[in-house]
Amino acid sequence: MKLSVLQADAASARRATVLLAALLLGSMGANLLLAGLALSLVDRERVIVVPPQIQRSFWIESGRASPEYLEQMGYFLLQLTLNVTPQSVDHQSRVLLGYAAPAVHGELKTTLANAAERLKRDGASTVFSARDLSVDARAMRVGVRGQLTTFISDRRVSDVPKGYVIELQWTNGRITLKSFRETDPHDPLKSSESAEGAPAAKSARPARATPDQPDTGRSDVPDADPKP
Repeated sequence: MKLSVLQADAASARRATVLLAALLLGSMGANLLLAGLALSLVDRERVIVVPPQIQRSFWIESGRASPEYLEQMGYFLLQLTLNVTPQSVDHQSRVLLGYAAPAVHGELKTTLANAAERLKRDGASTVFSARDLSVDARAMRVGVRGQLTTFISDRRVSDVPKGYVIELQWTNGRITLKSFRETDPHDPLKSSESAEGAPAAKSARPARATPDQPDTGRSDVPDADPKP
């Protein structure tokens, strides 16, 4: 009688051991699955962003962004750079520096300071009226065409068609300004490809200010790529 009881207890213990082992293996398998899923999602987080002025939503992933984001960011940086007055230039320069890629920050700070000094000395203001924007999402470039109007005091002294390309890059989890250069007003993105590698500060630097053609110095941002 006692032998049968002991055998029954042993069988019950074996079943419990098998059940616990199965649960343990299942738990380990689930942990491995979750770990693999977590690894596959590293640097793949997608963020849904709503712009300050709500026009459309867009997304940002590690290393790339939606065309809508690039278009709105490019237009924002364009306004900071080209729609300036002697009263607003210092503040807009500080805001623009906050978006600069680390590699161009120092040179850009000097460029903007010199440009602000010339702008205030000449009493000049510029207004850029964008006609259209085009986006190269893979290269993170935004091309824009429009009309740049320059005023000295209240007198309009020039009104010319201009084209610009804004190059962005992914830096430490955020998109920053790599370069801002003047290009062909008929096809900004195409002409920027032929100018690739040229120092941006030289490719869009206007002449010194005169009463008929003031120099705001605001149409160029140095290239973030290291020079050889």
